[in-house]
Amino acid sequence: MTSLYYTLTVALISAAVATILGTAAAIGIHNMKRKQKKIAMNITYLPVLNADIVTGVALMILFISIKLPLGFITMLLAHITFEIPYVILSVLPKLKQLNNNLYEAALDLGAEPWYAFRKVILPEITPGIISGALLAFTLSLDDFVISFFTTGSGVSNLSITIYSMARRGINPKINALSTLLFLTVLFLLLAINRRTGKTAETKVRNKQRKRSFAFKMAAALLPILIIIVLTGYRRGSEKVTLNVYNWGDYIDERVISEFEDTYNIKVNYENFATNEDMYVKIKSGGTNYDVAFPSDYMISKMIKEKLLEKIDLNNVPNYSLIDSNFKNLKYDINNEYSVPYMWGTVGIIYNKKMVKEPVESWDILWDKKYKKQILMLDSQRESVGVALQKLGYSLNTRNKEELEAAKMELIRQKPLVLAYVGDEIKDKMIAGEAALAVVWSGDAVFMKEQNPDLEYVVPKEGSNIFFDAMVIPKTSKHKKEAEIFINFMCETDVALKNTEYIGYSTPQTEAKNNLPVETANDPVAYPDAEVIKRCEVYEDLTDMIKEYDRIWTEVKAAK
Repeated sequence: MTSLYYTLTVALISAAVATILGTAAAIGIHNMKRKQKKIAMNITYLPVLNADIVTGVALMILFISIKLPLGFITMLLAHITFEIPYVILSVLPKLKQLNNNLYEAALDLGAEPWYAFRKVILPEITPGIISGALLAFTLSLDDFVISFFTTGSGVSNLSITIYSMARRGINPKINALSTLLFLTVLFLLLAINRRTGKTAETKVRNKQRKRSFAFKMAAALLPILIIIVLTGYRRGSEKVTLNVYNWGDYIDERVISEFEDTYNIKVNYENFATNEDMYVKIKSGGTNYDVAFPSDYMISKMIKEKLLEKIDLNNVPNYSLIDSNFKNLKYDINNEYSVPYMWGTVGIIYNKKMVKEPVESWDILWDKKYKKQILMLDSQRESVGVALQKLGYSLNTRNKEELEAAKMELIRQKPLVLAYVGDEIKDKMIAGEAALAVVWSGDAVFMKEQNPDLEYVVPKEGSNIFFDAMVIPKTSKHKKEAEIFINFMCETDVALKNTEYIGYSTPQTEAKNNLPVETANDPVAYPDAEVIKRCEVYEDLTDMIKEYDRIWTEVKAAK
């Protein structure tokens, strides 16, 4: 409901403001001289022709540079900014069709300029204004990229929510939200086309038809306004709001409601898709997240950059339930900044009906008999890491010769690869669209549940073992409540619900002991000591990021 509230509120306000400003700008441009008009139109076309990501990043940098906190206001301003050109381009054609002699005649007959505008010009350009308003509203409803870069903690629209929820693949909730968004946008686009498709004869409106149109518009807007009022009331009734930033679909959402009911603390729960997305938002300083869930190497990076608060473990008594094997790890050696949440490995999942031979080594991903049946992760760290370990090198090497060798291996493999993918890898393997894929163990648990023909293995050369943990960013305004939340997440029943829901491995001892025997003994979720021993934890390689970027770019560009 919160996402729906922000989606509708931003869409209505931004469309209204953009329509007023865009209409005024269109009139101004229409009355400019030729050279001035050309310059103005070139500026107008910029946001339209630019990729959304360019506009989104540019606006984010602008807001951060003027020290405007990212949140509702910045997302609203961003939407107004990119909607205005579309309103201008909707109104200008109507102005060009306008007979200026009518306006001049009205002035000659003694009408005031404003009166002449309302009675002569406005009725003629009204179809363009309405079309521009509907288009602006539609663009706002459907926007993801610009919203993603310009929003902050506690503010998320439907598009961001749908994107974040797709981490585990398509599910009924995502289908429902996507269908709702699609039908709304389709309805608005049809309305826009209907408005712009009117002939000259049908532009003449009598008062009765105007009243009918106004009544229909009011009836259409009434449910939206009711939703905004009701959800706005619900949001405003809470005393303390905790902003939580986690991976998409990486929690059993029932526990959020339980926490809110138990502690009378409202949770604004938001998702990110990668560690880097999370890092950029927190690093920018324009947000105020209270709890985040980064991975091991990113925690190390954030500690170095002083982006995290130290956690008072006296306020987290359930920390004692965390297995000692997950304490004093290299990324937080003194257990000062993080509390483990989930862990897992990276390995190969394969379809037993399509792969008859034993899968023991990364080498199988270079076997020509599986040409166009191999899926690789569209992630430079994971894919480069696979090549490094195939060659017997460390995942965390800084040796440029070893990295170059890994690059050449990936280029040699590329003709065999069906696709470099992200979250969709789950749906593809479940559907039997590929024989082999590189995946995270938690996703492998989920995939095996959906398709019993799938099996998972950690190759003999070794792999990555990862840890996701809870941290408190420096931006937090509710450190005490954040520690309460972290402690709550370490409760046995809560940890159990989360691990059963998402499929990843829990470091909480009692929760693991309460798992079904077949799950607790599943080598995919809980590999033995021998497997763990040959795995490595990612280290922060900030000093080598340009080298990794270069390698991955060359791999993706290779033919």
